[in-house]
Amino acid sequence: MTAALEELLGRWTMLEAATAHLIARLAAVAITGAVLLFAYRLVVGVIARLLRDRPGHEAARLRTFASLLTSLTRWVVGFVAVAIVLRELGVDVLPVLISAGVLGLAIGFGAQALIRDVITGFFLLFEGLIHVGDVVQVGSSTGTVESIGLRIMTLRLDDGALRVIPNGQLTEFTTYGAGGVRATVDVPVSRDVPLDRAIELLRQVGEAWARESGAALDAPQVPGIIGFSGSDVVLRLTVRVPPERRLAAEAELRRRIKTAFDREHWSPFGAAG
Repeated sequence: MTAALEELLGRWTMLEAATAHLIARLAAVAITGAVLLFAYRLVVGVIARLLRDRPGHEAARLRTFASLLTSLTRWVVGFVAVAIVLRELGVDVLPVLISAGVLGLAIGFGAQALIRDVITGFFLLFEGLIHVGDVVQVGSSTGTVESIGLRIMTLRLDDGALRVIPNGQLTEFTTYGAGGVRATVDVPVSRDVPLDRAIELLRQVGEAWARESGAALDAPQVPGIIGFSGSDVVLRLTVRVPPERRLAAEAELRRRIKTAFDREHWSPFGAAG
């Protein structure tokens, strides 16, 4: 490319040979960068197009592989860009690559953590254990998976913080997939409250919330007395919901239970008034 540009400049301009050669090299570098940037954006655009109008579970799998493919493409494009730019600037790329290989071998023993991150990430994706959009718990942190790369996973926590986790640290984790999680509300009530009426009222509250919110994945359940707390008996209302809706569902159910019990002149979450 450089030779062709240099010949074109020499034919159509009055530049000196050295100047034309320098301009040709710089132009070749710029063109190479533009072509590689276009190729990268084209790949990302194709990936985004593939994700459109896909069913939920299929879309989750595609988003996961799209995240990995985007990360891999970025690394490949960056490597190719560096190699081509060096060649256009007159640097012999082959000795550089050989030296890089020797250097990589030399520091390989010190890069075991990096290798472990990459290998772990590959098997996590290959086995389909984690998908982009899943709610997972890693250690004491729970959040939504935003991206999975060759080396790291990013997790958006409930408070909005973004946690970056090397894949090698994902030795133990909990994932809440498409099956949903249980929103659970424990309700201490006085032993003077008619239990059958209280249980029925909890069931009505759960069913009304499920009907109005559309977030329930199955029918609300009230298993009855689950324990005792001082002078109170403890009832429980559970309903299966998408992982990202659990906290909001529990908060809304508590509010509705408080309102319903107030109408009966009962005091949930404590002794009767």
